[in-house]
Amino acid sequence: MRLNYDAIIIGSGPSGIAAATELKQQGINNIVVLERESQAGGVPRHCQHPTFGLLSFKRPMKGGAFVQKILALSAGVPVMTNTTVVEIRPEGKLLVSCDKGLVEMQAKRVLIATGARETPRHPRLVSGLRPQGVLTTGALQQFIYLNRQKPCRNPVIIGSEIVSFSAIWTLRNAGIKAKAMIESQPRITANRPLSLFPALMGVPLHLNSKLVEIGGLNRVEYVVIERNGQNERIECDAVIFTGEFTGENTLIRKSHLDFIANTGCPVVDTNGRCSDAAYYALGNMLHPADMGDQCYLEGKVIGEVVARDLHKENESASHRITIQHDNHILFTAPGCVDKTAANSQFDLNIRVKQAISGQVTVKAGSTILYQGNHRCMPGRRVMLKNVNAELIPLNATEISVSIV
Repeated sequence: MRLNYDAIIIGSGPSGIAAATELKQQGINNIVVLERESQAGGVPRHCQHPTFGLLSFKRPMKGGAFVQKILALSAGVPVMTNTTVVEIRPEGKLLVSCDKGLVEMQAKRVLIATGARETPRHPRLVSGLRPQGVLTTGALQQFIYLNRQKPCRNPVIIGSEIVSFSAIWTLRNAGIKAKAMIESQPRITANRPLSLFPALMGVPLHLNSKLVEIGGLNRVEYVVIERNGQNERIECDAVIFTGEFTGENTLIRKSHLDFIANTGCPVVDTNGRCSDAAYYALGNMLHPADMGDQCYLEGKVIGEVVARDLHKENESASHRITIQHDNHILFTAPGCVDKTAANSQFDLNIRVKQAISGQVTVKAGSTILYQGNHRCMPGRRVMLKNVNAELIPLNATEISVSIV
């Protein structure tokens, strides 16, 4: 078993596979992808809605077909499945659990592409016991598409992000109709036209409704929602929590890398580089949850950046300027700018906490780097294109992002 590489990629989702493919094409051959599951491909493996491939391959594909396509393009890149990275250590050293036991692997560059996950029940502070039948969309898709099982007969769906409507479609494909879709806000999180979809599927959509209790001893039997100041009981046999994605950043939180306290997201510059120059981060661990195509294209860009980095003989010093944001914003990706390595322009991916429309301003001191009007919704990608890095003053210590 080889333990030393030029590049190790952690995670075989779209961004990780794209980065590995690009590294191979750029002549970096001593690479490996580490995947903790038994198959490569990440979340799209069990997504059967045809929303993949449009950006990458100019045609719509289901998730499984998209995975087959990107894995075919990465032929020759070794993938070690059932392999879990336990610890990230300085200078590209990793503690890894595999069929050989615990081993230490090392690479000149490590690319972290661990993806994102939905927020389950307990962080949402929903009361009640712990009966069977409480799922996320990802678990639902695995039951139905991978295991060919029906985990429920009359579930309720919590949330109204795009993935929530995907859950309705997944249930329909298994011959199951949801009892209700429950959203705490006065409008759905996804684009308004999608609010017609539950009605077409015969699923009541309850807005301004909050899940307050899950009932049942061994199995979910009912939920209690608060609507218009009144509690209402809905009989069901499962609760599917959807959306509220968060980066899979467990490794980061217990590592030596700089990270953002409230999200656990590593602080990366515009090239995806972490505070330890041996590490890069990319994909939905930084900005949950963008489309698979967007992550795939980002992976190709970062793969090319890392290849150029590996071809360099000398490493230059960095000048990292932190990006701060106001209270309307949940996070920005990247989290800093390396003035010594920044391109003349860069894109800034932001997410907001609540719906807000206004002028988004990016400033370094009193110098405006970007200004534009945006209608921002929680859970949606807001991309600020072509932020002007050339205008950053040499003495700048911070970049600020605000919405007014």
